[in-house]
Amino acid sequence: MSVTVNPINIARKGQRAERKMLITVAEWVDSNGTITHSGSNTKYSREILGTRTEDSSIDYNADIQQSTDILGNNYTDVNKTQPQQDFDPYLVLGGSKLAALLNAIRVKNALSELDQFNIYVITLFIDGPTAGSTAQAEMHRNCTITYTSIGGDANVNFPISVYLSNDSETGYVSLNNKGGVSEDFTFTADQAI
Repeated sequence: MSVTVNPINIARKGQRAERKMLITVAEWVDSNGTITHSGSNTKYSREILGTRTEDSSIDYNADIQQSTDILGNNYTDVNKTQPQQDFDPYLVLGGSKLAALLNAIRVKNALSELDQFNIYVITLFIDGPTAGSTAQAEMHRNCTITYTSIGGDANVNFPISVYLSNDSETGYVSLNNKGGVSEDFTFTADQAI
């Protein structure tokens, strides 16, 4: 299997990619949503994750097996990854449909509803971020978002963990006229060969 490598699109050589150029977006079925996928009548809602979160990384949690053969050669096998991203704080903010949905699930203790999300990981530093262009993205289906606690001192914090399914496809998303991501982006999957 060969991997196509697109160049890093940053203004100057040696310039670091800013954290805001790696975007995670949650999507779920919502009869009041405004997003529809091509060829579908199902309505979805989306929320860009990370508002008021100061630090968040995708941890891949690789299952690694190391061995040494009888000749003294070391081998490493990566059996699988279990990608996860934590958002702490995830503050309950006005207008957050995701916080309202997760709180409703919490109140009903409907844990089986926590695995109903599609998650997009958008890398603006690959191809983008030119106004009206596109950026590379992955769409992971049937992902799980769990809440770890609720409360806080002055504000209500509702920390969440996002677990990616690895049932994914690559593609690209449309960028808005400022070269950023809006929640109404269109995801176009790469063509299968």
